[in-house]
Amino acid sequence: MHKTLTALISAGLLSASATAFAAEGDFEAVDINSDGQLTMEELATTNSGWNEAAFKKVDTDGSGTISKQEFEAAM
Repeated sequence: MHKTLTALISAGLLSASATAFAAEGDFEAVDINSDGQLTMEELATTNSGWNEAAFKKVDTDGSGTISKQEFEAAM
């Protein structure tokens, strides 16, 4: 696992279900509207286990969405 994801898990910012989601790396399944960006709402809808703190940590450009590039970098 990438050190960002490992740090989020260690800090308790990602739940067990988020860890499983991240391990699968199923970006497209969570990207409900297929726009190439993940929103907190999409993550919440899919019960991925992500919380706001983890989301903000992975959203490195502060855009309010997680791009596939940001997601993969966190892996």
